[in-house]
Amino acid sequence: MRFPMFVELEGRKAVVAGAGTIGTRRILALLEFGAGVTVISPEISGEVRSLWDAGRLQCELREVEERDVEDAFLVVAATGDRQVNHQAALWGRAAGAFVNVADRKEECDFYFPGIAREGILTAGVCAGGEAHGLAKEAAAEIRRLFAEKYGAGVRNETGRKQE
Repeated sequence: MRFPMFVELEGRKAVVAGAGTIGTRRILALLEFGAGVTVISPEISGEVRSLWDAGRLQCELREVEERDVEDAFLVVAATGDRQVNHQAALWGRAAGAFVNVADRKEECDFYFPGIAREGILTAGVCAGGEAHGLAKEAAAEIRRLFAEKYGAGVRNETGRKQE
């Protein structure tokens, strides 16, 4: 059973091996929460290329290597190659990083939740790595609730509006 935990990512090193559809989604989520993202992939999506060109992340156009995960807080293995993902997970775990493996939930230390945000509120929805569609649908419903109930921002405990 997994414990839901919110962790500070601001400025922490996140290495993402692979920048296809799943890797790109993971990269966008990590950037949204302030992680210092380094992408290692021989090929990258147009969206990742744009983020790299804009200086929002670092990128190496090659296969992932053990040295890439040194000092990483978390490692995402989303290459589309089972062996490469497995090896990246082993290296990441040996380096003390939290690991997410896109194609094998059993190798994950954490899952990417469906995310709903409004102002200072953040909710994450997870279905145990099983029913991604259900988690996605639940997160969308929470986003609708947040928007309906809290509108364009939520006030913090001091009464200041947070956006």
